[in-house]
Amino acid sequence: MFDRIGNWKQQSLQRQSWWSEKPTVHIVRKEDNAGAGDWIGNWTPTDFDTYDDAKVAIYSNCDEVELFLNGKSLGSKLKPADDSPRLFDVTFEKGTIKAVGRNKGKEVASEELKTAGPPAKIVLTVDKITLKDTWDDVAFVTAKIYDEKGNLCPNADQLIKFTISGTGVIDAVDNGNIASHEMYKAQQRHAYHGVVMANIKGNAAGNIEVKASAEGLEGGAIKLEVINK
Repeated sequence: MFDRIGNWKQQSLQRQSWWSEKPTVHIVRKEDNAGAGDWIGNWTPTDFDTYDDAKVAIYSNCDEVELFLNGKSLGSKLKPADDSPRLFDVTFEKGTIKAVGRNKGKEVASEELKTAGPPAKIVLTVDKITLKDTWDDVAFVTAKIYDEKGNLCPNADQLIKFTISGTGVIDAVDNGNIASHEMYKAQQRHAYHGVVMANIKGNAAGNIEVKASAEGLEGGAIKLEVINK
């Protein structure tokens, strides 16, 4: 259901639409033109010149789902009796695709995907800012590549290099790509779908600063604190 760095796979999104009691809407499309390739959750084709026929599926447990492209409605579809995805054949346009889920006519869930521009910057986030100085306490620092408008760049694959200062170490790196042969015990890794993760450990009480950089991109940084166990 998830990849190695905790990202939801597309099949897990579909299962959420089957099993969740919370209203759910997820947009996926075929990666390649005219229904070829895998289901993916972005609106940024790898080749804008050849991608014009987007096969779109909506995973949702809502009674009705309406799809919009750049603010224009592409129609509504009711929930199938077998809870299968609602399918749309969309002529691709750059911009925003949005799905709105309704129950009894009331909007209860939505999701939108935006076309990303060229990669511009790295933004770091972390699952927790405080670490213990023990061998088994780890902070997961995630580096994501965004365009100038703050949209995730799902096709970005730049080599991201991590550096660390203070009372900690970079224990491992990963990007969730099962086809990658890059080393886990390293301080750099190519982005996969615009994302890389670094596992950080503390080795003494104090402060840590983690930085991430890549050629041609604005770098990112984040600070952590290490406390005694």
